[in-house]
Amino acid sequence: MIKATASAGAALTLLASAVATALSAPIASAEESSAYEVITAPAVMAKEAQRAVLSDIAEAGEADIAVGDYGIILRRTEQQWQQMPVPTSVFLSSVSFADAQHGWAVGHHGVIVGSSDGGQTWQRQLDGFTFIQLQQEYFATRIAQLTDEIAAAEADGADELIGDLEFALETAEFNLENAQFAEEEGPTKPFLDVLALTPEVVLVAGAYGSLLRSTDAGSSWQVLDGALENPDGYHLNSLTADSDYTYLAGESGLLFRSADQGSTWETLDSPYYGSFFGLHVDAEQRLWAFGLRGNIFVSEDQGESFSQISLQDPVNINAAIDAPDGGVYLVGNAGVIAWANAAGEVLESTHSSGAALTDVVLNDDGTLTMVGQRGLLTQPALRN
Repeated sequence: MIKATASAGAALTLLASAVATALSAPIASAEESSAYEVITAPAVMAKEAQRAVLSDIAEAGEADIAVGDYGIILRRTEQQWQQMPVPTSVFLSSVSFADAQHGWAVGHHGVIVGSSDGGQTWQRQLDGFTFIQLQQEYFATRIAQLTDEIAAAEADGADELIGDLEFALETAEFNLENAQFAEEEGPTKPFLDVLALTPEVVLVAGAYGSLLRSTDAGSSWQVLDGALENPDGYHLNSLTADSDYTYLAGESGLLFRSADQGSTWETLDSPYYGSFFGLHVDAEQRLWAFGLRGNIFVSEDQGESFSQISLQDPVNINAAIDAPDGGVYLVGNAGVIAWANAAGEVLESTHSSGAALTDVVLNDDGTLTMVGQRGLLTQPALRN
């Protein structure tokens, strides 16, 4: 089976209404924990779990792992799907495995769960209440650091630095106020994508510019929001990586690149100012970025420049995967399945269900297994 490196932030397109509902939930105090009992309530073992809304699918060695609504995690071995016990019932938006054993899934209310046995068992590593505390600590520390840097710049007469530092300080103060308010409101921020770079290093991206990293397999998490040029707090939807860089994409055409597994980030010149829902690095190390209204871009120089590819149907594109004979398969809303290559040649098809498709794997027999609005779906691979 062949699986895209990461494009799980695409679930945001299918579940925009669900995300909006979560983000606009009635204000509740942290004491009113019943409003967030889904965080700790285990996923219900459902007979029809394969038909639930599923957002993402990833490889774990010889197994496939699919995640979705109500904390559902399905595991496939030898064409048999089985629901796994999961210690949360939040909507899970993304899953990523570093190898056959070590994987993570993330979702609403700031939940992160991890597995060290190929997805057979899962442990909750973070929830939104702890995430709020991490953000408060992070932004308080950042405010102190920026205050010291401004004082040092003033003492040195480095006037050219002061304006940027003051703007960064204002942003950090605003973010701290939001984190303090969130303590009263409750953990509403969803995580939208996860990328396991190694069995120890994991990145998580989410709503309102949320960015986390763990370097100890999820035992602890570091907030990295301030490492990005994202003062407006746009949603961060997708992560992927090649042999040299880690890439991050989001709303308003945001594109970032990191050469040190997420510690620091540089902003790339974006070819598009709408939302990107997915990223993919293909077998030729080309970077694909895609999203709103069928906008697809491909870079052959690690994000330095892009060329555009157009689909006949201008629907949101949510995920990409390597095609066996070159190019990529793309899936999106309205059941769209397409094959495209870097030269701009495109072949389109539509799944008979017409359902929104959010991710895809290529099976050994050449068929496609897809997840999305109607759960698990299959399709013969496109002829390319």
